[in-house]
Amino acid sequence: MPFEINAFVTTSTNGKFKETSRQVQELGEHEILVDLLASGICYTDCHYTGTEGLNLGHEPVGLVKELGSAVTNFSKGDYVGFSYLQSSCLTCDQCCAGDDLYCEKRVMYPGSGQNNGFSDTAIVDARFSYHIPKDIEPKHAAPLMCAGSTVFNALYSSNLSPTASVGIVGIGGLGHLALQFANKWGCHVTAISTNPSKKDEALSFGAHAYLSSKDFATPGFYDNAPKFDLILNTASVDLPYDDYIKLLKPKGQFLLIGLPSKSVNVDAFPFIGNELGMRGSLVGGRRAVRLMLEFVARHNIKPQVEEYPFTVQGLEDAFESCVNYKARYRAVIVKSSAN
Repeated sequence: MPFEINAFVTTSTNGKFKETSRQVQELGEHEILVDLLASGICYTDCHYTGTEGLNLGHEPVGLVKELGSAVTNFSKGDYVGFSYLQSSCLTCDQCCAGDDLYCEKRVMYPGSGQNNGFSDTAIVDARFSYHIPKDIEPKHAAPLMCAGSTVFNALYSSNLSPTASVGIVGIGGLGHLALQFANKWGCHVTAISTNPSKKDEALSFGAHAYLSSKDFATPGFYDNAPKFDLILNTASVDLPYDDYIKLLKPKGQFLLIGLPSKSVNVDAFPFIGNELGMRGSLVGGRRAVRLMLEFVARHNIKPQVEEYPFTVQGLEDAFESCVNYKARYRAVIVKSSAN
């Protein structure tokens, strides 16, 4: 039985899309057909616009409509999402250890660029798809597929104690989720930002305190400044890293999930003298995404979203909001049937 896939694809003009249609003759044995209900826009998507004919989107949520012959973990009508990791070999040491994200044969978004989230329907591998708890609305579940799993994986892989003191740098699409996750983890959470207008919102998302990075240059600031077990940088900016390193407790960690535009240069002495660590973290693999969704449902964590129609115009408007950093805090295209 052939399936028609109607998708929004990129054009040669940045931020512009067009509708296309293609036929798929049959599902592979491990594949599912998903009727998409909502799809989040991530800034990573913006890097691919201007290239003709790509179907983008890696924060989609929908309903399972059809099943491949070997699919046993889903039923028709299940809510499902898929994410950045599209496949792996499933047999190497990394995959067997639960680190499929680092498989040498992994396929990451956008994959072929023909079967992603800005579509009416999508055909995806059920083994790399995730059950969405029914009490999470599609528009809230969509940003969790990338933004949520990225933040959760960073915190989870840091082996955080609930007594830890955590600083979250940046109060944006990732940061507003990081504040919620860290709060529900039981940590003492401080939002760190240059934008005082976001202080009240940061506190509403779960921060116990707010710290302005503009104060770092104030004489005597570090004499009484708070110290952190972990500082998580969610902002894709170039930071004065040595200033932030001064805020770490002995054996503290500085963790990057926001990408700087330049090389990261730091003074090595504090790292040696206080046994500090600095590392990066990618989006969550399969295990992290599953755990993240359970955690979100248990603690009623919700991304703050701006809704746009599930149309070409809606997608273009959502992209414009994302590219210009106007979205508070995640832009999502949503079908009327999802509300």
